Amino acid sequence: MIYSVNFLDLTEKINPLAFSKYLKETGWKLFPTKRTYLKIYQYENKDEFFQVIIPFEKRLSDYKEAMYKAVTTVAEMEKKSVEQVMLYLLNPNTDILKIRLERQDIETGNILFDDAIRMYENAKKLLAATALDILHPKKYHQGRTDDAVSHFLSSCRFGQTEIGSYVVSVVCPFAELDEKEGYKQLSIFSEEEECANSLTRKVTSRVMNNIYQIKSHIDEGDLEGLLSKDGEDIISANFYEALTGLNLDLEGTNVEFLAEWSPVVKNKNAVKNKILLSHDYYQPIETAVGKLKEKTNTSTKILGRINKLESAPDVNQRKEGKITVVYLDENEKKRIATIKLEKNDYDRAIEAHEKGLYVEIEGNLTKAKRTTMTCESFNIID
Repeated sequence: MIYSVNFLDLTEKINPLAFSKYLKETGWKLFPTKRTYLKIYQYENKDEFFQVIIPFEKRLSDYKEAMYKAVTTVAEMEKKSVEQVMLYLLNPNTDILKIRLERQDIETGNILFDDAIRMYENAKKLLAATALDILHPKKYHQGRTDDAVSHFLSSCRFGQTEIGSYVVSVVCPFAELDEKEGYKQLSIFSEEEECANSLTRKVTSRVMNNIYQIKSHIDEGDLEGLLSKDGEDIISANFYEALTGLNLDLEGTNVEFLAEWSPVVKNKNAVKNKILLSHDYYQPIETAVGKLKEKTNTSTKILGRINKLESAPDVNQRKEGKITVVYLDENEKKRIATIKLEKNDYDRAIEAHEKGLYVEIEGNLTKAKRTTMTCESFNIID
């Protein structure tokens, strides 16, 4: 029991209200008692009976011991390690994504310094690419990261690794994008439907669905079909790139992706909870990165100033906008192009227009009587 002392101390950080909600939502029944400083829950099936006591007052002399006993009982019932149950209870109202690196030289639970850095950096990139694919679907994301994505990433945390392999646990608290309030963190008392439709659940589900699709298409020899997809379900080059960065390029490497969905929020969108990619998948995924980037390399980059803004007058109804940019072409001739922008980029365009700043836009330019451009990247030049 090498971890017992640490876990015992950590029980003070468990919210008893969150623990009670967890038990209620996972099938435990509340047993009536007149004692207000604790709650008793029971779980019974044909072969087993379990009972836990959740203390609600930290001034009780045996508070930590009682809470730790409750955790170990739940772990026994769920056939999980105490560490796994503690990870969720210390991070209620979250989805947890785990990335397990398996290789012969890390069986003792340690990892080379550079390999660990790559794991953590690319785990973060995987979430960032997924969030961008949801909010701003593109074949390749370049330039400044969306504010909502930055908020989402800053709220996520890394959990402890596990003995016997190297596991990066990414704890993703539920949060949503509200048209009026913007980015909003949700709590354990938020409505289940609100959490189920949150940005967080969309990202965690999409990560697993993307990996499943990529693996399936490679197995079927039809990765090209996946790369030709467009619209809201597109998987960007950034996502493929993050996958290759998870040490898949090293021989004898397996990377397993596991999703532990919040037990208090139903998940209807995920295809799989566990997916394994071996080193054999590295080359097809690396090829996908190149092909997607090739498609964006044919794009044009213009530098100019905005002379016109068009969008819905009601800010709350505004989901996109259109700008007119004056720029110089390759022959130093003055040109005008109309470009449609997503809301986040349009808001930044307003700022650039007010300050008279130059903007750099990359995309496919269509030269006609009225030149138009599809935006792949939008940046303000200070």
